[in-house]
Amino acid sequence: MELEPGSRYDGEDFRDVDLGDASIIDAEFVDCDFSDATLVGARTLRTTFQRCRFERTELYGSTHRNGSYIGCTFDRAAWHGATLESCRLTGSTFTDCRLRPITLTDCDLTLVSFGGADLSGVDLSGLRLREANLTGTRLRGCDLRGADLTGARAGQADLTDADLRGATVDAAVWVAARLTGAKVETDQAMGFAAAHGLLVHPGGHD
Repeated sequence: MELEPGSRYDGEDFRDVDLGDASIIDAEFVDCDFSDATLVGARTLRTTFQRCRFERTELYGSTHRNGSYIGCTFDRAAWHGATLESCRLTGSTFTDCRLRPITLTDCDLTLVSFGGADLSGVDLSGLRLREANLTGTRLRGCDLRGADLTGARAGQADLTDADLRGATVDAAVWVAARLTGAKVETDQAMGFAAAHGLLVHPGGHD
């Protein structure tokens, strides 16, 4: 199926459609259904998806640049091997998706829900994860250096061996997440201690 550059699709049904290796440029999709569609190896550029549904959609090996996925639903979608650069995924939900390995560069994941997802080992450095739902998410060994986790929900999140140096982290994360072996900076360690009610004295025996 060929999609013309600059086209707009509103409420269209793309279920079971084969868009493998397609080039989708400057397009806009609103309230469209991509369930069971194939976008393996597809390339999107400056393309916007609003409130679209991706159930059992195959997106592995695809590349997405300067695009947006706003309020989209991904249910059992396969993203492994995909690359997203300078993309916004604000308010999108990922449920039982295959996300590893995935490359995310300069992406805005504000209000995204990854609840229970496995992102172990994924490079999330420098990404915006403000108010993201990371409840129960596996983030073991993730690179989160410089990431913005302000307001993120992290109950039962597994950050074992993750690198959090330079990340903006609320006290709630320090209390709710599993942090065994995580790398942090001194001021973050102080925040962790304060979140757990510890009184840290830099020296002396006051």
